[in-house]
Amino acid sequence: MKVAFIYIDPSYRVMGPFHVGIASLIAYLRRGGYDCEFFHLLGDTDEADYIDFLERTKPDIVAFSVMTNIFPHIPPLARLTKRHSEALTICGGVHATLSPEEVISVDGIDAVCIGEGEGALLELCDSLSQSRDISKIPNLWVKKDGEVNQNPMRPLICDLDTIPFMDREVSPYEDSFDLGFMRRGVFMASRGCPYNCAYCCNHAIKQLYGGKRYIRFRSVDNIIEEVETVVRNFPQMDYVVFHDDLLPMKKDWFEEFAAEYRRRVEKPFEMNCHPNLMDRDVALMARSAGCRLVRFGIESGNDHIRREVLDRHTRKERIIKAFSVCNEIGIETLSYNMIGLPFEGRPQILDTIKLNARVRPAVMHVSIFYPFPKTKAYEICEREGFLTDRHFDSFFESTILKQDGITPEQIQFLHRHFDPLVKLYSRCYSLPKVLGKIGEKLVDSMVLAVTSRPLLRAVNWVARWRGRERQDSGPCYTIEHGEVRVWRGD
Repeated sequence: MKVAFIYIDPSYRVMGPFHVGIASLIAYLRRGGYDCEFFHLLGDTDEADYIDFLERTKPDIVAFSVMTNIFPHIPPLARLTKRHSEALTICGGVHATLSPEEVISVDGIDAVCIGEGEGALLELCDSLSQSRDISKIPNLWVKKDGEVNQNPMRPLICDLDTIPFMDREVSPYEDSFDLGFMRRGVFMASRGCPYNCAYCCNHAIKQLYGGKRYIRFRSVDNIIEEVETVVRNFPQMDYVVFHDDLLPMKKDWFEEFAAEYRRRVEKPFEMNCHPNLMDRDVALMARSAGCRLVRFGIESGNDHIRREVLDRHTRKERIIKAFSVCNEIGIETLSYNMIGLPFEGRPQILDTIKLNARVRPAVMHVSIFYPFPKTKAYEICEREGFLTDRHFDSFFESTILKQDGITPEQIQFLHRHFDPLVKLYSRCYSLPKVLGKIGEKLVDSMVLAVTSRPLLRAVNWVARWRGRERQDSGPCYTIEHGEVRVWRGD
């Protein structure tokens, strides 16, 4: 029995990121005795390469992992798979979990996996290898005789230590963007998040499990052992990134983790944290363990948008304090930001730019809002008539929303100029208070004038005429002294 995992990364050309979810599934199935293959469909992958992969590996199961913005690539790929393979096709991931009806309706898709996939995929492999009926496997929707069997959810895996370490062989970690370009090791110590941000899939997935224990942590010894193993096997790795939603979520666990990491791992690390969880104690623990950068979600600098639209109940003062604590202790910071949000106009985007100018993160990640089905933010967009049939492969190209108060061109302009505007406002805030206020108002007026619809159309026309119009092509990284200093989507 052989399972081929297919991951689609149209925004990348040479190498794609290491996919921790697929790596976990591969490790789980390999421990169960099954062969696995991995194919990374990058933006420059030729159709013939994929066909050659199918004909060469002859998989029994082809498993696609997909997010909402990538889903339009699945129907033609599923049909192509069926033409050149006899494999059963299954689709999993966030979009499959939240929109199984849409996914199972695709011609060429035989089954959909909802929620955690380890147990469901292992049972699927066991059943196929023993010629047993697969139509009743929990977590799976399965097409059979023209009908769809919608099976109930199986319990979440409570003890994450029972899952083997992520596979870094079949899923070629050494050739990934993470190790090959960024020289970093990527890990997950937990699953789940306690917050219910309107744009995030977490609150929607939690509802599927009916309030059962959603947040789970590996033991400190288990995660540290995995880090030690990867450091040993990949000596070119310079630092570690924990992709957990919130690594310091459980303070007692984090205190033990910090002590063990400091003792057993000689690599700096980066982590995600919510501003509400960051205080001096957490920052000191992180710094003592070797944390060099903390990633915070600002998302919006406008209080109303942040609270009422995004359901992020964090005061602006608390955000500023979280960044300040890290800066004082010597930990660099990264800010996650979104623009093009529901009900957001240019002044609200400027609020986000100005909050970044005040907290002065070392790194900024700026994306354009993309609504995920079944989330509260998607329901808002659907109710207000903001949704269109536009599609973009990445979160850095343009908006799929249509709002009266702002145009896609205005969003793109502010997206492209987010970093220089942050620097401009930062200079204003470094001036004496009165001069800083005057400078801020002048910059406000300048930006609103330049991004007015008539003037922006003229600017874009001139840029096209002179052949200097910039084309967005996904994430862009500026490297200084071997480190990422600016992380933008332009």
